[in-house]
Amino acid sequence: MDRYRQTKIAGILGIIGNIFLLVIKAFVGYISQSQAMIADSFNSASDIFASCMTFIGNKIASKPGDSDHNFGHR
Repeated sequence: MDRYRQTKIAGILGIIGNIFLLVIKAFVGYISQSQAMIADSFNSASDIFASCMTFIGNKIASKPGDSDHNFGHR
């Protein structure tokens, strides 16, 4: 398995895992009225953004070479 495929899988799993954490933390924080848990759910939301940026960056880096980028885009 090449590294771009591995990074793509890791990015997708990161997004899915952080969505799960966001929902669970927000739900538990709301039920228990814990501001700290709700704030931590927002932290998971920012982690989703970071995982999306990893996914997009990997997609750009995996493009093959062209006239401006002889060795590819990595």
